[in-house]
Amino acid sequence: MPAERILVVDDEPDICALVSDILTDEGYQVNAAETADMARQQVQANDYDCVLLDIWMPGEDGITLLKDWKEQRTLHCPIIMMSGHGTVETAVEATRLGAFSFVEKPLTTAKLISTIRTALDVHQQVKPLNVQNHEQPVGNSALMQRLLEVCARSARTNDHLIAVGEEGTGRQTILRYIHNLSERHSAAFILMDMSPLFATNLNDDDWSKFNTGFADAIKQAQGGTICMPDIHNIDMTLQKRVCELLKQLVALKMFERFNVRFCSSVISSRENDYLPELKKIFALTVLHVPALRDHTEDIPELVNHLIDTFSAHENYPYSKCSIAAQNALLHYQWPGNISELKLIIKQLLLTTSEGEISVDDVASILPPANDQLGQANANIEHMYELPLREAREMFEKEYLQYQLEKVNGSVSKLADRVGMERTHLYRKLRALGIGAKDST
Repeated sequence: MPAERILVVDDEPDICALVSDILTDEGYQVNAAETADMARQQVQANDYDCVLLDIWMPGEDGITLLKDWKEQRTLHCPIIMMSGHGTVETAVEATRLGAFSFVEKPLTTAKLISTIRTALDVHQQVKPLNVQNHEQPVGNSALMQRLLEVCARSARTNDHLIAVGEEGTGRQTILRYIHNLSERHSAAFILMDMSPLFATNLNDDDWSKFNTGFADAIKQAQGGTICMPDIHNIDMTLQKRVCELLKQLVALKMFERFNVRFCSSVISSRENDYLPELKKIFALTVLHVPALRDHTEDIPELVNHLIDTFSAHENYPYSKCSIAAQNALLHYQWPGNISELKLIIKQLLLTTSEGEISVDDVASILPPANDQLGQANANIEHMYELPLREAREMFEKEYLQYQLEKVNGSVSKLADRVGMERTHLYRKLRALGIGAKDST
């Protein structure tokens, strides 16, 4: 793991040299700057994990530089202010502007190192995400179009959000997508590391570190979004403590002061465990993310999108997915939703050698049909609860997908097999969202 990089900004060369020597001995990579302009040049040229910034400098002072960095969002690491003439008012102003901490000169080695280590530990708990263009929901089904419309409307508001859905449905993708659509898109989307709260033996020090980290993350997210993902994994004994923490932050107007949007995610089966209290705190807008089996007509588009994405951005070999293979994927129930589809596509790209994914390739990876019997029975029971028209469409879709797989994607053979005129069959397949083309 490379050494963490620290920038020391102070107009006194002796201070820069002393602090640099101390931190170098501690194993850090250190650069120094004696003016605000030199500091800006260093930040443009390097990525830093922490900055030590003197307040009183000739020309442009440290408070002005701090404010500029925060407004321009050019620096996303913790900033520790230093001063030999510090006042309470100065420290409060620096903290308000987003400084992590404040240390007084003359510096003591123990205090300096302790403050830096705390800042770095806290900073590691948050992850600013660079949302890529390909990280977005995909699908032209009526269900997905409705969801995308809700996303667009949500992006125009400042309402706090929670995404509810089954595991693997892409709840965080939806939340990042809304952030990217909104006026907040140029600011950070910060994903909190919730793993410390998943342990049943969380001690007071770990809780204190998480508490401090969350408050610091709000400052780093200024103008953007902070996400508390997968809250259903939080130990039940910690739920009240988490809610009390959020109440405190709301009471201190932390989200308002830093113009931060809060969002979270939870699986459907645990929705009622968390939503009531969180709704009281934030007046959350709830986004319901559908299971993949409820919009399987989007699978061909998803498959092609994932192949392009993995090939272009993750160096997977490119292979075209045949129509027969697509329809085999359509017929699968996807208990793991889009996350499972991603894993399957990656496996197919790694194992396919002919440049085209065949139905046999899919069959070699997907679980046998009898493993899906329980899910199929559940779908049949669900069908009986639907209005006749919807139940008929559901049956027709399942039936035609099954038959199309049997004839390896050939519509002409399918027409003979099911006794339908080919033109009428094409219209029926399009109406049901089944991707197919003739193959002889």
